[in-house]
Amino acid sequence: MPLKLGMDVRMIQHSGIGVRIQNILKYIRLSDGFEIYLFGNPNTLAKFSIPRNSIIIPYDAKIYSIAEMFGHPKMKEMDYLDIPHFNVPLIYLSKCIVTIHDLIPWVMKEFHASIIKRIYLKFILSNIQKYSKKVITVSNHTKSDFIKYFGTPKNSIETIYNGIDRNLYIPQSHKKILDFKKKYKLPRKYFLSVGIGKGHKNFDFMIQNFIELWKSKNLEQSLVLAGAYKFEIELLKELPEEFRNKVFTLPRIEDEEMPSMYQSAEALVYPSLYEGFGFPVIEAQAVGCPVISSKFSVLPEILRESAIYFDPQSDRDFQNKILEYCNFSESKKKNFIEMGRSNSNRFSWDSTLGKIQNYYYSLLY
Repeated sequence: MPLKLGMDVRMIQHSGIGVRIQNILKYIRLSDGFEIYLFGNPNTLAKFSIPRNSIIIPYDAKIYSIAEMFGHPKMKEMDYLDIPHFNVPLIYLSKCIVTIHDLIPWVMKEFHASIIKRIYLKFILSNIQKYSKKVITVSNHTKSDFIKYFGTPKNSIETIYNGIDRNLYIPQSHKKILDFKKKYKLPRKYFLSVGIGKGHKNFDFMIQNFIELWKSKNLEQSLVLAGAYKFEIELLKELPEEFRNKVFTLPRIEDEEMPSMYQSAEALVYPSLYEGFGFPVIEAQAVGCPVISSKFSVLPEILRESAIYFDPQSDRDFQNKILEYCNFSESKKKNFIEMGRSNSNRFSWDSTLGKIQNYYYSLLY
């Protein structure tokens, strides 16, 4: 009898977690020894590639709700459940394979001070540690954090990195780059930063330091912000009049334009205080965009020696590293581009799915 594998895919349209779900569904190849059940919104799933012959179970429990702790009645019939985030169905936890992307809400207390939220996290993550079938993390940094704060999972824990779409993130033509800049009315030269605008992304720190660099007349390049279209960045409202033409924000853009967005920038600046993986830095490197990155959390693990690092809490260090990059010779910039491309090659969905599928097959025996 085939093994019934249920997958919670409600978060398929979210950033980060959603990217992983989309690519698992797109590339997974399992034998007839499995039946795949997708728990999510049928209309939403119709927009994505899903495994052939998979069965969709309508499931719309709100994320982080009490309802999702009880799961869907059909989950009782599953042999195993693949849960892409820590918001697990507690009553079926012993059959759950849980992916932990990061522990930002727990570690970054300054941005997540709600007592109710912390009680919820402590309860859920402690139960995952004790009762889940397996914990998968997307980086060794997240794995170490999980063990540090909640203990080694009773069953098993494994790091399986995310990948990037090798068919999408390829260098673009000069014409595509020019067309992209023209479409969004972007300046000729700019630094790019990508993030959802939440506190741990550290945008305020970065913008304030760009202002200081512009004030000193040591920096000419503008700053373009992508991904924060859903959030209000207070500092943008308070920009000095003379610098309002130096900061540009992009609306939500289609996936097909992402390579052009990265490649048209002088470099990607990534000031984050905490990440679980960091998709943008790898996506940028894959198309030849150099990365100037925070040296905090997982980023040195993901980038190794292929980036220029700064302390995301030091104004002086940030400004010095931006100016240092601007003074690089063309050959040194090309060297960083090549190191970045080489580093990005470590991450592919083929590798990710290979490890995930090997684990699934181990469940057959």
